[in-house]
Amino acid sequence: MQKSILWAAAAGLSLSPAVAEPFSFSVGGYFNSVLYSVDADTGYDDGSKASAAKAFKDISFQEDAEIIFKAKGKTNNGLTVGMQIQLEGATESDQIDEHYIYVSGDFGKLEVGAENSGADKLQIQAPRFAGWKTYDNNFGTWSSVAKYEKPKHDNYSADANKLTYYSPKISGLQAAVSITPSSENKNGAGTDALLAELEGAKTHEDITSLGVRYTGKFGGVRVKASVTTEQGDYIKDGENKGEMEETAYGVSLSSGRFTLGGTHFISDEASAGGNDWEITHLGLAYKWSKATTLGFAVHTQKDTQTNSDADMDTDVTIIGGSTKLGSGVKLTYTHESVESSGALAKDASFTGVGLLLKF
Repeated sequence: MQKSILWAAAAGLSLSPAVAEPFSFSVGGYFNSVLYSVDADTGYDDGSKASAAKAFKDISFQEDAEIIFKAKGKTNNGLTVGMQIQLEGATESDQIDEHYIYVSGDFGKLEVGAENSGADKLQIQAPRFAGWKTYDNNFGTWSSVAKYEKPKHDNYSADANKLTYYSPKISGLQAAVSITPSSENKNGAGTDALLAELEGAKTHEDITSLGVRYTGKFGGVRVKASVTTEQGDYIKDGENKGEMEETAYGVSLSSGRFTLGGTHFISDEASAGGNDWEITHLGLAYKWSKATTLGFAVHTQKDTQTNSDADMDTDVTIIGGSTKLGSGVKLTYTHESVESSGALAKDASFTGVGLLLKF
């Protein structure tokens, strides 16, 4: 089934007419740097010597940055075609991050390449109040303390090469479906995607991602809601160990200066040798003034299938905000605390002040 869909999409792309005018190019991105004061003794200990030897620095600069290249053009019959390439601005294993091409029109949008799945991109999450996404932990703080799971669909298909279709928005509703043959190369692979590693390889195959999102307004309340899911076969050492599946429900309510929203995320992985997770991430943002937004977020996760002493439940609390200093520049400030339970549990707190530049 997946092969038939992929061949049909490839045939459709090959029939697209020539671009009617030159492509327009743009460069943008962001740079987020935070100075953290840390109150913790040791990092997350999974029982190994390497993990047990890790300790936190009292003061540390953490960075998250990307440079985003875009191109866009119109075909003779009015279709929009384009591409996007994201370059990591801070050192990462995947120096070139998402990279994909797309075609869009009255039929919707078709994306091909290394990008997050349609389920991931249609998810409704907690509002941003500190400039960055509280549920993402891109600075590696909470995930260094305890076993931390994100309430988002980047576990199975990740940024692996995939085909995604987005429907047009009709009465506030939009749907998406993604097909990912394999996530062995989670960051997109180019020509490296042709061959598979068997010995010691851990990956997912035949991954299907589905999502539906609604956006509307009732009285003075702006409502957003989403139901998203992703499932695929878990492959280890070349053998199919079973199917893994995750589902998320998201909602956001905005009225006046307040936005309340979040996600309830459930994974079913135990049958394939993994753990089942139940995660709730909620946030409240308050626009104090034109320049300043304040808020708090709570993250609660429960490991409902305990396979070893390394498994644990984790609670994260974040309070803080951001203040606009000028065009594209924000001052950010947060206090983040982590509490975990289990044989290898750790607690910690992080107080951070930083600058977020968007260009």
